[in-house]
Amino acid sequence: MEPEATPAAAPPKLRFNCYLLREGLPTIEAALRAPYRKGGKTPMLPMQPTGGAPQGTVGYFSTPKQKVPPWAKALLPIFPALSQAQNLSNRFVIFLPVQNRRFAVCFGYGSSALEWSAIEANFGLRFAARRMSPKSLREFRSRRVGASNRAQAVQLPLGGNLKDLDVGALEGEFVRRLAGTLDESNGAEFADVDAVAATDAISFRARTDLEKIQGTLSRMLDEIEAGTATEGLKFVDSLEPLRVKSEQTAQLDRHLAQALFGGVHGFAEFDDELSNLQDHLLEFSFPDTLTTDEIDEIRLYRGERTTLLLEPSITGVRAALSELRGRLTARSLDNVKLMAFDNEGEAKSPYMPLRHWLIFESGNEDRRFILTLGRWFALNEAYTRKLDEDLSKVDDLTDALNPPPWKNGRAEGSYNDDFQDAHSDATIILDKVKIRSEDGDEIEACDLLHRDGFLIHVKNYKKSQTLSHLFSQGLVSALSLRGDSVYRDNFLRAVQGIDPAFVQVAEKAPEVVVYAIGVQRDRPVPLGLPSFSKVNLRDFVKRVRGTGARPAICRIQITDSAENPELSDVVQGVPVEEAEVSPSRPPAPRKPEAGTQPSQT
Repeated sequence: MEPEATPAAAPPKLRFNCYLLREGLPTIEAALRAPYRKGGKTPMLPMQPTGGAPQGTVGYFSTPKQKVPPWAKALLPIFPALSQAQNLSNRFVIFLPVQNRRFAVCFGYGSSALEWSAIEANFGLRFAARRMSPKSLREFRSRRVGASNRAQAVQLPLGGNLKDLDVGALEGEFVRRLAGTLDESNGAEFADVDAVAATDAISFRARTDLEKIQGTLSRMLDEIEAGTATEGLKFVDSLEPLRVKSEQTAQLDRHLAQALFGGVHGFAEFDDELSNLQDHLLEFSFPDTLTTDEIDEIRLYRGERTTLLLEPSITGVRAALSELRGRLTARSLDNVKLMAFDNEGEAKSPYMPLRHWLIFESGNEDRRFILTLGRWFALNEAYTRKLDEDLSKVDDLTDALNPPPWKNGRAEGSYNDDFQDAHSDATIILDKVKIRSEDGDEIEACDLLHRDGFLIHVKNYKKSQTLSHLFSQGLVSALSLRGDSVYRDNFLRAVQGIDPAFVQVAEKAPEVVVYAIGVQRDRPVPLGLPSFSKVNLRDFVKRVRGTGARPAICRIQITDSAENPELSDVVQGVPVEEAEVSPSRPPAPRKPEAGTQPSQT
């Protein structure tokens, strides 16, 4: 009787970091940075597999380099034996054919050898948006776009639900990493992988079998082509942060320069590679780090020359640039700087490039390119169309409330007085009434309470953070009135003290949460808001509905002192020659104070 054969040991598990290459690369080596190509300073060596790999597979290996760690160098005089300390850096990249595409599968420091313009951005996150369950995430890292630029990183070793983290959906979040469990409810297509993490790459642990890895990556490609993103992760699927130093962002900078500087003295027209794009929005926007109430003036700098920005608008920027004169190019988006000061001459903002004071949106049928927070993003145009469709269904109470015009420069509290004066029998003012909650926090219920049950929250739109605060105020108020009995009793007591006739209305709150937004000229609300603000608004609309209240919108017209609509920033603005420029010279140039000029990268 022959002895039974011993089964072969299963191949070990490795972590595979897989980047999808863009289509149209002339050669495989084009996916490597120049120093690592043939003829470069440190060329990687091509390696052909001897077996166990799909046809067309090739590896590139960088010979190890030995370096003394910095800490060892510093401590060497004290501990001479540290002369033996060495760091070894290995780079290995497998170029694996999958369907009619190629993946770069990286080990060691292999990813640092890749040419990032050759990588398909967001591939890993797009796959995760379709197959990673929002109910079993172990980690996510994100940054809020268009609000406070807040960053968050959450790790849950045992996995958890986004809703448990008070996140719900990653709407308006620039997500850079997701890790968790794949949803296998439709069949165990990916049962052979675990410990999945998504960035631009898709990373997972699996057995060392390149044939099976090829099959896994092929199914991932199919999933992106055929699948749709999970409800809580649709924004992740639609948003792509564009790389700062790439030909694409350089073209977008030139397109923005054409829209912003066109007609200004010193700007030479050039062929715009993106002239086929439709410009949707170009506006001056205060950086979100700024508190606009503290700003007395803004100065614009070109080298040693400076002038006052007489009007915080695109027209004002064009007028200031025309006064300073000089050549304008796409580089002026970074070379021209702005700085804000209070009435005592103290700096209230960093010395920031012009691009950080702009919001620009331009696109085609497929994608919308957005400049905000000083950097470029691409948003799927189908997503923006669905966004507008959803927001168009939000109740518009502008005609019903008939808000009075908001004179430009008038403070929010003064405007609330104007609103109440215009509707004295229908509203009471609550904007300065701080109502204490059960945990001791003082929460503003609303700016104005209307007899028809409207909790009206008022803001003059100046920047995205202003709107984010507005949206949050409406939600926090509704949640507190619905779930905090102490807050509710204090709210009713406050209303009783102001006007007992409104107590019956207050007892039913929150019925309707109204976001009343002051805007210039003919800008529509909400569809005329910047895209990221609309993303945030839709998210808060859903959450307000979750409290049992009805969300609504009201548009307030900003006017100048002559009761005419205040001119807003438009994409095709007036030529700078038509803009009013003060004939007098501005005050002596201020130089930014020490510590206010960040290093430019």
